[in-house]
Amino acid sequence: MKVVELDPESIQLVAQDALTNFHSGIKSNETRNPMLRNLSTFLNIVCKKILKGNLSERAQEFVELARNDQQKTLAIVSQYVQHLKNRTCLDKDNSEYLNPSTIPNKIKPIKKLLDMNGVGIAWKRIYTMYPELNNIHKGRGYTRDEIKTLLEHSDNLAIEFVILAESSGGFRVGAWNDITWECIYPVYKVKNDYKLESYNNGTIVCAVMKIYKGTSQEYETLISIEAWNKLMEYKIFWMSKMNRQPQNNDPVILQRFKRPVPISDKAIRSRIDKIRNRIGIVSPLTEGKRRHDVPVTHGFRRYYDKIMMESNQKSSTLSSLVIKERLLGHGGIVKTDKNYYWTNIVDMIPQYLDAMSELMIDDKYRIQIKLEQEKAKTNELEKQNQLNLDASRKIRELEMKIKRMEKYQMMED
Repeated sequence: MKVVELDPESIQLVAQDALTNFHSGIKSNETRNPMLRNLSTFLNIVCKKILKGNLSERAQEFVELARNDQQKTLAIVSQYVQHLKNRTCLDKDNSEYLNPSTIPNKIKPIKKLLDMNGVGIAWKRIYTMYPELNNIHKGRGYTRDEIKTLLEHSDNLAIEFVILAESSGGFRVGAWNDITWECIYPVYKVKNDYKLESYNNGTIVCAVMKIYKGTSQEYETLISIEAWNKLMEYKIFWMSKMNRQPQNNDPVILQRFKRPVPISDKAIRSRIDKIRNRIGIVSPLTEGKRRHDVPVTHGFRRYYDKIMMESNQKSSTLSSLVIKERLLGHGGIVKTDKNYYWTNIVDMIPQYLDAMSELMIDDKYRIQIKLEQEKAKTNELEKQNQLNLDASRKIRELEMKIKRMEKYQMMED
């Protein structure tokens, strides 16, 4: 193989402005949006008297400052962290109070801006200033009854599908920003195998959802047959509004149909929150309380995680826990799981189906799936019993044959 020879005169970095470099280092919109907001706060408000211009110009100026005067840059960031730390010491009912766990999220965008522009400062000194995380909010996930109540009071098929998909798929609400029709497809059971292609004699048992498609964070998870059937209801509504079949690259959830606009994660969160507030499904925030016990959308992910964890405890296998983490979009229990324990989505289907009856919300679906599972177990037991009977019969025949041979042997002697 021929090895390229580099010419010293041709080696140069492509010049880009600082903010463009910052954006290029973040693949997911879900990550980019909050990081950009926190960076804007730092550059436009915190550094209002230090930097000038629009956001892009301020980002460029801050990078140049860090490149030419690291000590001054370190002092600026240190003072900012100290200001944030002081806010964590306020009473929780104070409007300026800040949870200590949010400080790293406000500093990460600053580090990302400098890192993506090849500038470093003494970050370890910054990290030592962080306060102890001694008051992290401890919330919980939805209960099945709470999710059922949300569905009963919803008048929107799209939101009903969102609720069922998130509670049975465990993915984050930010995934909806990129979900198109080609990202969701059914799983067929053909005899004792599971297929992702259509089969005339196959039965749909659940569905696959591709999350964060086209990004470095892309992964596949599974959603229940209950969620899939709700999607098919919504698809009929979608086609009636659009007067056509959906194309692969069409967004699944539309905020507006007349001039199609895909829904945002913020809009989904807002719609679900309105249902919660209207029916009083969670306790309202009281004075000094800044977060709900049940997060608006993350509560579905917590519900999923709890059900899957309880299901895995019954199987008591390490591989089950790894698969559960994979379906949540994690690499595994430890970092090396991603490299040494490889699975595709088909490998995960049997374990998911074992837990699916508990993930589903409608009692009709849950009872039906449980009956089918019990029927399958009964058939398997009957099959095993028949095999045992056949084996016993063969053993008896063999014993009788041995006795006959022994008898003939004795007669010959």
